[in-house]
Amino acid sequence: MSFNDLERGVGAASSNNRLAAVRAPQSPKDTQFLNLQSSLALNVFKINANVQGILKLVDQLGTSRDTGGIRKSLHDLTETTRDMIKRGTDDLKQLAVLQAGLPHQQSLLKKTSHDFQLSLAAFQNAQKLSADRQRTVVEVVKQTAGDGTAGDDTGPASPALQQTQMQIQQLSPHELAYQESLIAEREREIRNIETGILELNEIFGQLGTLVTEQGTMLDNIESNISNVERDTHEADRELVTAADYQRKAGKRAACLMIILIVVVSIVLLAILN
Repeated sequence: MSFNDLERGVGAASSNNRLAAVRAPQSPKDTQFLNLQSSLALNVFKINANVQGILKLVDQLGTSRDTGGIRKSLHDLTETTRDMIKRGTDDLKQLAVLQAGLPHQQSLLKKTSHDFQLSLAAFQNAQKLSADRQRTVVEVVKQTAGDGTAGDDTGPASPALQQTQMQIQQLSPHELAYQESLIAEREREIRNIETGILELNEIFGQLGTLVTEQGTMLDNIESNISNVERDTHEADRELVTAADYQRKAGKRAACLMIILIVVVSIVLLAILN
């Protein structure tokens, strides 16, 4: 767009047109759908922010910054995010029900569903990382403290285990004793995380069924559109055929009329003579 266009108000007109489209009257179902979709999109944003917070807290486990406050924050943030995902799953199901009567909102539903599933995957990965970190800390603390239950090496240590070993070795005897006292707490948290991962797997299964239903619904809509297009083409052909017939019939009628006029003219001439 040129500067002259701006001076003539072309840009303003375009903006006004877009604004008018946004403010166009909507049906009650559209309004309900869009409000729920906006709420779910905000929920997805919060889940993603929580996942980043979880990852930052997980990085502090097993270090000198590992305090009761850190572990409580991690536990609370994980539980809060779990609840948000459960609510989001219910909202997405309701959104799919609403969209069944709003075919023009199909693309928005698919995008929202895709974004929500990406958030679920990110949270699941964060939970797995948290559980792995907790297990690694427990294993290294047991080894460092001289507990023989985890002291046998069966192979090369993983990079995560090696990093945690270095961090644990830097702890003072008092800090090491403190970490040892947290083994039972960490093991309980690991079991809690594993339960959460199983719940997420169930949610993924539910969403997979929902996506399949959406695909079937879309196929039905496309099938109906194809049927309408086919019927429209057939109707067009019938109209063309009827028009051709009417045109040919008109020509025949015109010819008969000319012949009739000629015959009558001949008869009149014969009578007059």
